[in-house]
Amino acid sequence: MHPEVSLNQDLPIPAKSDPKPKAFRADIQGLRAIAVGIVVLYHFWGHYLPGGFVGVDVFFVISGFLITSHLIAKPPQKLADVAQFWMRRVKRLIPASFLVIFTSVIAIWAFAPATVWQDWGLQAVAATFYFQNWFLALAKVDYLAEGDAPSPFQHFWSLSAEEQFYFFWPILIGLLIFAAMKFKLKAGTVALAGISAVFVLSFGYSLYATATEPGSAYFSTFTRVWEFAAGALVAALGTQVHAAKRDFASLIGAWGGLAAIGFSTVVFTGDMPFPGYIAAIPVFGTSLVLLCHSTHKYSPSILLNSKAFQFFGDNSYAIYLWHWPLLVLMPFMVDDFKWPQKIIALVVTLALAVLTQKLVEVRFRKFIDTSVVLSAPRFLVSGSLVLVLLSGAFYINTTRVIDNARDVDTALAEVEELVGEECFGASALSPDCTQQKTAATNYDVVAPAPIAAKTDKPVVYGDDCFASQETNFKERPVCSYGDGKIKVALVGNSHAAQWVPALEPLAEEYGWTLDTYVANRCAIMGETQEFDSKEKTEGCAELGDWVTGQIEKEEYDLVISSNRQSLPVSGYDMDNTDEPAQRAYEKVFQQWTGTGAEVAVIRDTSWPGESLENVPDCVAANRNDLDECTGAEEDWIPMDPQVDAVKSLDDPDVVQIDMNDQLCEDGRCYSVVGGIVAYWDHSHLSETYAESLSQTVESRLKKALDSKELFPAA
Repeated sequence: MHPEVSLNQDLPIPAKSDPKPKAFRADIQGLRAIAVGIVVLYHFWGHYLPGGFVGVDVFFVISGFLITSHLIAKPPQKLADVAQFWMRRVKRLIPASFLVIFTSVIAIWAFAPATVWQDWGLQAVAATFYFQNWFLALAKVDYLAEGDAPSPFQHFWSLSAEEQFYFFWPILIGLLIFAAMKFKLKAGTVALAGISAVFVLSFGYSLYATATEPGSAYFSTFTRVWEFAAGALVAALGTQVHAAKRDFASLIGAWGGLAAIGFSTVVFTGDMPFPGYIAAIPVFGTSLVLLCHSTHKYSPSILLNSKAFQFFGDNSYAIYLWHWPLLVLMPFMVDDFKWPQKIIALVVTLALAVLTQKLVEVRFRKFIDTSVVLSAPRFLVSGSLVLVLLSGAFYINTTRVIDNARDVDTALAEVEELVGEECFGASALSPDCTQQKTAATNYDVVAPAPIAAKTDKPVVYGDDCFASQETNFKERPVCSYGDGKIKVALVGNSHAAQWVPALEPLAEEYGWTLDTYVANRCAIMGETQEFDSKEKTEGCAELGDWVTGQIEKEEYDLVISSNRQSLPVSGYDMDNTDEPAQRAYEKVFQQWTGTGAEVAVIRDTSWPGESLENVPDCVAANRNDLDECTGAEEDWIPMDPQVDAVKSLDDPDVVQIDMNDQLCEDGRCYSVVGGIVAYWDHSHLSETYAESLSQTVESRLKKALDSKELFPAA
């Protein structure tokens, strides 16, 4: 590829006085111990370390430093050198990760409900081929993906980003050196300039993406490369500050770096846009520790070089691999998963990590000979094939189960026969149901089957009727149901859309044209709401103004409004947003009635997401004890400033109905009512249950509106 060259020949690193690049640095193992420690504690007890996710950033900087140090010492001269580099990574990382993926897939099949098999099977494949970060990035841009239980493979997102870095970084360094040789430039200077350019470009993109698409930005390789590049710059600039000249400075710098990591761990929260500019704090802190490498007797080395830190550092990779699947899967194996069970999970994690490190990582390093280029690829291909076949069988079997379970009509008939017509669905909560067949009853059959309930969504989802966060609410589709002369607008976010199955039969019966103005998360309320990006905040406000304009233009007879208040009004937080939100709704309701329309608010429904990850998963996992899928009214029924606005206005043209008595009774709210699974995720009504509420919605709207024009006799 080019003549033999060493990057050190023109870099500001005294080649004779500095340690060899391959010299073992115990402080780095100590840093790894800190990184894995704060990640694990964050996952197990996040309220104590709300910023523990920065441990991943510490790992990224360390990886960039070590890999670039190796490439500086022995830059790739030809394509075979790059292949050798990749094979060393295969030997170092793949065996343990394949073991964890394989074990997790078996454990999912044995313990997890079938409702998660399909999604988790796909994620197993994503983890196997190290594109899990992109799988999650695509999922996280959709608000409606929230509420899905985290998979045992979710933590592979960081390993995926790291592997992607390992793939392109030696190629980049090799190309930079080739360019230097071709144009007769200093190789080290060109490499340093190239690394700096990558740092600047990636950091700039990270700022942009975090501000505009924070959900996907968190997992993106492009928003994270600058963190690896930060470590690479430390490696390129010099592996240590010389103790003879700057001993005190290196001491202060090293402790300052650790303090920056500690500060981030304690002060940062998951609500902060990340990575963005604030990620510079833990990244800079880690870089300082690596750069200073203080050997002063009071330096962090007394901590980092200790036996305990070295032990956890040596096992950090295996600890990271095992802790998350155990945390996700153990709740399916035990009745309670609290402090005692979490301590047991940590002990099991440590035991598995030690065994994996000694019996897998170390053994495979000796077993796979990277000098024989085909041996590592052969292992990689065969291992991947086994995992893909296993996950594929998992996926295909689940798909077959889902197809069978989607025969909802048959399931509904079975449930109705079991409980009786008077106790079927929401009727279970009426006085006519003398058997009191509520959700706490352990039915032999529920409908839809939990695995099918996850896709039991209103037609508006399939019809793409939502103004989406992905486009900052710039695209504003309107779907229409019915073609009658009475014009009705359904306005709000996804908690308005859930009522389409209940309202569509009314449109057909009473000659309505039902137009939907619904959006992901954006509440149509005439006030700015605090999204995680400026573009979404402004887009939601503009959407609200547009909807009000459409209501005036189309001259609707009735506007039905429903929202979940999941975001605060700008300038407030969720603890004090109720009053300003109420004022906003009062204003917008008056604007709507000013067009001649009547306004009916459907109070927001109970929200299982306060205590459950996902209703169908809970039902599937607790078929013999559905009490586990219930919650207290005070926890599940959310505040609704729309209702407060209706009461405050005291306007006969602005009314409200409350359907929560169709989900809750005697202070308890249910996920299954009268044999019907009431939600398809963590908070949205299933299509089947919403349809069963149609007659109740009709009677309550008639009573509240008292309008023969809206409900003409047949």
